[in-house]
Amino acid sequence: MSMSPTRTLPAAAIIALVAPFLSACTGPSIDVSGCDVALTATMETLQAGLTEDGTLRHGRTHERTDDQFFISAEFLPSDKDEDFDGDILTWFTDDPRGSYFLSVDEHARDQSNWAGADFGVSEDGAITSRGCVLVYRGEPESDECEEQHEEFC
Repeated sequence: MSMSPTRTLPAAAIIALVAPFLSACTGPSIDVSGCDVALTATMETLQAGLTEDGTLRHGRTHERTDDQFFISAEFLPSDKDEDFDGDILTWFTDDPRGSYFLSVDEHARDQSNWAGADFGVSEDGAITSRGCVLVYRGEPESDECEEQHEEFC
């Protein structure tokens, strides 16, 4: 019985074959460098519009263009532990210090009384805003927060 020689692929060839499948599973990365901690006043206003018992945390603001802002935060239901991965809620406004917000995603529409925007999370800037919160999702509040943002960072 004759045996044929065994061929092995170099490691670089294996990586080249597998990499496209691995990157497809991880999804695109989101640049969150343009995210800012949401103002306490903004988060208090959004919190006041919640229709379910819980709190907003990890509030972040993403300025899409001049005077167009997305604000996202994680909703932590009052009956859940601090390490719970809550829903991310997203709103849109032209003045984050103001009192008028539009609900962008289904969770913000269902869990707050802010009117629905005529667009969804596919709107330019909304996904980035949500990504700003995603990096903190399920994390207890930090003791190190920026001044004027203590309650919601």
